[in-house]
Amino acid sequence: MSSQQQAAGVAPSDGFRRTFSKALRFQDLSGLAACALFVLFVGSAVYRQDLAILVIIYALLAIGMYVPLALGGRLSLAYNAYFAIGAYSVALMGQHGMLALWLAPVVGMAISMGTATLLGYATRRLSGFHLAVSTLMFGIAVYTFLLRATSVTGGPEGLGNIPRLQLGDFIFGRTELIVVGALCVWLVACGVMRLRRSFAGISLRVQREAAPAALACGVPVGLLQTVGLALGAAIGSLGGVFLALMNQFVLPESFVVKVVFLVLFMPILGGMSTPWGSVLGALIVVVVTLGFDFFAGPGVLTFGILALLILLIAPRGVLGLVARLLAKTPFGKFFREGHP
Repeated sequence: MSSQQQAAGVAPSDGFRRTFSKALRFQDLSGLAACALFVLFVGSAVYRQDLAILVIIYALLAIGMYVPLALGGRLSLAYNAYFAIGAYSVALMGQHGMLALWLAPVVGMAISMGTATLLGYATRRLSGFHLAVSTLMFGIAVYTFLLRATSVTGGPEGLGNIPRLQLGDFIFGRTELIVVGALCVWLVACGVMRLRRSFAGISLRVQREAAPAALACGVPVGLLQTVGLALGAAIGSLGGVFLALMNQFVLPESFVVKVVFLVLFMPILGGMSTPWGSVLGALIVVVVTLGFDFFAGPGVLTFGILALLILLIAPRGVLGLVARLLAKTPFGKFFREGHP
């Protein structure tokens, strides 16, 4: 303990807490400012709004996948299923009045959490490749159900005529939904950041690295992993909610399995040390693959090569590279996070 700390009666741990608290506030305010600039940049241009809603949807899916993957070390590839649950909850309940439409996101999140809990329990003894394959097969099964259950899902033609969300006389159009979506991404990212640095989040990360040691210390590993899977599924279902509300129709083709692999890459590209890396990864993927005509021809192959180059330069993601560059500046403490 330094003489200044002794004089002030402040323990070293208090200094760390204050640093972490400042870092959280800095990231929260930076994220809010970035979301505001994002909304202002999008404006009322239709093409930019189309890209913006994709960024919001993919950001929610990526954060949802980030929770069990980066915190709990559980790779679930069933996120197209949770994505579909959120969207079809809005499509089905939207036909029964405005109150049902307002309740649809809550119902979708609840069903997704229940599904993820059951799937997590069924696969509790699996890990790595076997866990990934089993959850991937579940996602494929859900997609097949969407195609064939025509009486419920409308089959390949999907469901349409979803009404606009309305509060009194105020109708949530495309611009309003983008504002709400950006705010939702900010709130979710801030919440996950606090979860990461909470006792439960630290316990999740510890059991990811050394499960036997965590069990020996009394950490409920199985329960924490299940909670992480359920929370990630609920966040992922919000992406489907915004898809349905924005497009006013849903199609099974929006929930193909390849969406999962694209989303899986976003946290890795942006940076796994913070949920904001998932948001940045979603922005990079959407802008690069859809925002530039150069990628219209070679498409995914060219993007894959570019992404590989980015990861060679920044193995801990773009935000990890920023943190390394700013490590010796006054702003370094706000990006210091440690191992993901």
